[in-house]
Amino acid sequence: MAADAPALVVETSHLTKIYQDRQIALNDLSVAVEPGAVMGLLGPNGAGKTTFLRLVLGLHSPTAGWCNVFGRRMHPNAADLRRRIGYIPTNPQFPRGMTPIEYLDYIGRLFGMTREARKPKLAKLIRAVDLLPQSGQPISNFTPGMTARLAVASSLINDPDLLIWDEPTHGLDVEARRGMLELIKTLAAEKSMILSSHNLSDIDEVCNHAAVLNKGHLIFHGSLQELKGRIRKNHYELDLEGDQKNITKSVQQVKAMKEVISAAMRHRRLELKLTDDVGNTGVLAMIMQTLFDNKVTLVSVRSVGAQTETAYLDLVEKEEQRGFARLFQAMPEAA
Repeated sequence: MAADAPALVVETSHLTKIYQDRQIALNDLSVAVEPGAVMGLLGPNGAGKTTFLRLVLGLHSPTAGWCNVFGRRMHPNAADLRRRIGYIPTNPQFPRGMTPIEYLDYIGRLFGMTREARKPKLAKLIRAVDLLPQSGQPISNFTPGMTARLAVASSLINDPDLLIWDEPTHGLDVEARRGMLELIKTLAAEKSMILSSHNLSDIDEVCNHAAVLNKGHLIFHGSLQELKGRIRKNHYELDLEGDQKNITKSVQQVKAMKEVISAAMRHRRLELKLTDDVGNTGVLAMIMQTLFDNKVTLVSVRSVGAQTETAYLDLVEKEEQRGFARLFQAMPEAA
């Protein structure tokens, strides 16, 4: 790393956490989060996501390996590092008798902010999360959407450099979820973020990197584009326009190409699957030339399955199959 390069926001090396000397919650995890990254943390229940977040926050100590935050070692006594992090747990809870202003003012005082500094900061945050009309109401009367927005405000009060949000859209209705995603996009322009979510369409919309955990193991770490590129990269849909006879003739010619696994028409939409080992650019060029020769217009073309959910499910399924194969291989042979 160059001397003037900014430190990684988060870096872990062989990070491992074992509970009660027998439950391996996280196993040999090495990841890096660069400044400005918005990393989606994915994995089934019990994959180790919450354990990972707690280790990054210094709430737990690792059994082995280490975690650096802003280039410094994170540990339970690293309060100065935690001050640079804004955290939202799953299903955040607040004192029900307090109002948003009272609660945020209390958090500001915990951070050592003066009254003069707290007043404009609280006003700005209350407006930013659209809670001004409810700022004097008891939190006990809040909807899940209002509670989520208060959690966002409380995570921002110390103007952190890193945001760690665990399931920020959990339990929100469509309108509240949309507002939360737009807020994340706005914050992503100036903050580094780690977002844990079961809603893969949320990750697809707001993240640019992903880490996928399964049974404590890291099975993918890289850009979201790389994750989506792992699955069905040679599966396409082409919308066609022209004389039906010409379209039929074109489809027959496309089917005859050795690089094409299947070509099927559904309501003037050609669903096309190519062999996995073929370069798609050349084949698509041949297909488009075939359409042109038969006077068929190509209205649109799109890749099918290049979504985070599809890639994630495929990745986890393959990891489960490998795990089963390893167990089966280790079994003693029957007599």
